[in-house]
Amino acid sequence: SKRGFTKKKRSETAALQAQNAYLVPGVTYVPGKDKELSSENRMRMLQAEENPAFGAATLTPELQTARCMSSKYKPEDFPRCVSCTRRWAGDTCRFQGIRIFMKNEKKEVVGMSFVNNQKAEKPAMEFPNKWNVGLTDKDIQWTMRVTAKQVLPILLQERKHVNTQQIIYRPRECDVRATCDTCMTSLFCCSWMCRLCGRESCSDCYEEVLALTSNPNVDLPNSGSPASLELAASRLAAQQSLKEKQNHSKPFFLSCTKRAEHRAAEFTPVSRFCLRELDEAIRDMEAVLREEEQEKGEERQCLDERGENREPNHMSASPSDSTGVSTPSEIEQYRTRLSELPHTQGLPYESEYGRHSYSNSRSLPQHSSSTLQPTSSPYILPQIHLQSSGTLSQSLYQPLSHRSDIPLHAIPTYNFDALTETIFRKNWRKGTPILVTDVGQRFRIRWTPEYFIKEYGDQGCLIIECQTDVNKRVTVGQFFSKFGKYAGRENGPIEIWKLKDWPPSADFKMTFPELYEDFSQAVPIPNYVRRDGTLNIASHFPHNALAPDLGPKMYNAMASYQDSSSRGSTRLHMDMADAVNVMTYAADCPDGSTGCAAWDLFSAEDSAKLRGYLKKKFPGALTMDPIHGQQVYLDETMRKELAEEWGVYSFRVYQRPGEAVFIPAGCAHQVCNLADCIKVAVDFVSPENVQRCEQLTQEFREQNQSNVWKEDVLQLKTMMWFAWLSCSQQLEERKRSRMEGVSLTRRDNHEHNSD
Repeated sequence: SKRGFTKKKRSETAALQAQNAYLVPGVTYVPGKDKELSSENRMRMLQAEENPAFGAATLTPELQTARCMSSKYKPEDFPRCVSCTRRWAGDTCRFQGIRIFMKNEKKEVVGMSFVNNQKAEKPAMEFPNKWNVGLTDKDIQWTMRVTAKQVLPILLQERKHVNTQQIIYRPRECDVRATCDTCMTSLFCCSWMCRLCGRESCSDCYEEVLALTSNPNVDLPNSGSPASLELAASRLAAQQSLKEKQNHSKPFFLSCTKRAEHRAAEFTPVSRFCLRELDEAIRDMEAVLREEEQEKGEERQCLDERGENREPNHMSASPSDSTGVSTPSEIEQYRTRLSELPHTQGLPYESEYGRHSYSNSRSLPQHSSSTLQPTSSPYILPQIHLQSSGTLSQSLYQPLSHRSDIPLHAIPTYNFDALTETIFRKNWRKGTPILVTDVGQRFRIRWTPEYFIKEYGDQGCLIIECQTDVNKRVTVGQFFSKFGKYAGRENGPIEIWKLKDWPPSADFKMTFPELYEDFSQAVPIPNYVRRDGTLNIASHFPHNALAPDLGPKMYNAMASYQDSSSRGSTRLHMDMADAVNVMTYAADCPDGSTGCAAWDLFSAEDSAKLRGYLKKKFPGALTMDPIHGQQVYLDETMRKELAEEWGVYSFRVYQRPGEAVFIPAGCAHQVCNLADCIKVAVDFVSPENVQRCEQLTQEFREQNQSNVWKEDVLQLKTMMWFAWLSCSQQLEERKRSRMEGVSLTRRDNHEHNSD
């Protein structure tokens, strides 16, 4: 976690020192290197009755305005924070701006205190006031109800957390992302800080410190009986065993200053909330949820009175209707019916490559590459709607390599113009992936290898080999110059290079402004997807806070294969948020057929079965979570085993240029490019899936317990809190504007009547 301290912050916090020094309980500290290791002399919170002289006028408070290791404090003898002593790259001092030295007349540090800075967030935050379209009252209401359901229980926990005299209030970091030093989860509430070294822990990690360092026999009577002594010994042994296990998996978990171990007694609760704002939010959230429950009750009563509140009659026309799974026999029936449809036989269509016709579902125009640019959509077969077992067909294109004997889920497929928000929500709330066609014609720029070679060819980039994870640095031009050129790749080991998450750290909007604008104006369901979308929870993040980088990002990879030895282009994994991925370009496949990428997406409900299958398939070989570890690509054999033995079917999608795949949070998925492809994707947080995002955040935290794996960049709890504050501010401004309008109307009427 990084906690910056700028000139502006220094000037703001300097005014706090005199005010805070006498408001927060002091901290005793006995200087001296030898004495510091003694348990009775280690720094602890001091109660006023223990030392009446502490805080007297003879002591002068001095706010720490520089790093612990600054030359300013070189002569001083006090505990330095973990960041300063270990010089962690990119990290900053933990005590700068929040610790107060209490000095006597000789300017010696005889005690310490911490700031009590309860600063309301809403006035300080620069919330957005402009979205892709006008933010409606309905948008505000929906966002507030969704965030209230998720955040209210957390705020109630925080209210209990602050009910102590020994607590440090600090402002929420805006220009940095504060995370738990152990599990990398973003710190939103209920955190604890070690007063000696400055390490900060979330509530879960603090509970582990408590279990490992507190006396396990504190509740045992001091009877001295053999049974009592035996129980005490067993508890101590169990605690020691747990500590050794923890030290093996996380060596620095209990590490404090100067070879000492952390103890729970040295941790103090920390809050980043203003109590007044916290209480106000709790009250308003409870009111919002009561209003929603009241509306639902009135709606149920209305339906009962009209006799419409009955269970629907689910009648299935075919065995797959109830499950959504297409069996091999039904796929063949689908193909047969498709071939019998008269308007698909010899159907002519125009493209920039000339006039073509379809003879069956596999015949496609032959050309050197496919892009998303044409004004019509020549590479996407007409969407034909079958009437037997559903309202929508699956994507019609299937490459020659498709295995028809593996059952699959039929993915809802919509033309860009046909996919309304109502239809989108109907599928999205079920956690169902969606394929959208005809997206390509909305783009104004041709996202081709030639474009990137011309515009960014000299830039350096890091590419990764998909099978071995070997990486190397090349230029953008060198990478894209090989697209569509398969000659020579078959000689020697097959190398499948990809340029992923591009740009890796810089903001896409700042790096590629013209591409950002082009992508933003072309995406389907923009109210959900765009960075400034009215229904994207992330759109409410303040401008003066460090927002999570949700993209867009580009994913460019060479053609892979689906044999048993393949690891695909992107291995099985889950994303922390919802996402949409648009293919902008594909060369032809090596066999000359139209370029595409094979996706396998799995329902969130099948995650447990997926993990069970992989653990059984690779016993002891997977060092991390079978899905989150991104160690496996499910080849055709494994997908067939999953279907036949575990009843788990994927949504198999062959994505072509100009098509977008919507991936709900919590859906495990993998990709295998069957040609050299260029794609661009963006993450978003939909109201429907915040609960799944929260579950994923917890799962990722558990992964960080044994391996420093991935930082919580989404900051979901903070994001929802900001969304609540932003919507509250919008609501207040609208109410104020309406009241002013009413006042003006009354004044005008009064003047008119006077005339």
